[in-house]
Amino acid sequence: MLSPLQIKKQTHFFNILDFDRSGTIEEDDFEAIGDNLSIVRDFDMDTVEYETVMRLTKGIWGNLVPFVKGTQGTQEQWLQFMTVLLADENEDKYDKYVRQFVSTLFKLFDINEDGYISQTEYIDLFIGLRIEVRFAPKAFRNLDTNNDGKLSHDEIIQSVDEFMKDSDPKAPGNWLFGDWEGTVV
Repeated sequence: MLSPLQIKKQTHFFNILDFDRSGTIEEDDFEAIGDNLSIVRDFDMDTVEYETVMRLTKGIWGNLVPFVKGTQGTQEQWLQFMTVLLADENEDKYDKYVRQFVSTLFKLFDINEDGYISQTEYIDLFIGLRIEVRFAPKAFRNLDTNNDGKLSHDEIIQSVDEFMKDSDPKAPGNWLFGDWEGTVV
């Protein structure tokens, strides 16, 4: 069962994924996210890079399909998906999901392929997902736990874990997707 704080953070994440703001998530939202991320990365359609981005974003949708009734997923279904994913008995499945998610983030945003996500690259993530950019510097500072001005693979994994699992409102990873505190449940 998700804690009230986890529900608030997952509702925030659901709202980000609901790209057309229809109140549900559907395959078109993930396609639109892929298109937007490709624009940020300056990938032309009909290129390998564009197709890779689209495959990655549609893959996220593919993981949700078993929890969706019909062609649209509700917030309630999203929270059920997260409840199942975060259950203790699904720790292996969760670890695989997080590794795949972090790998996807790095493929999409480590533009110079140096093994780190810079603040500029992180801001591109916010732009691509249409998260209020004004929160990106604060979010970046929170996630950069060793204060070296870049986000490592381990820092992102720690941040995703805190965002997904932690019930401490002060956990730095809560800022992974910007201002979750303003989310109305």
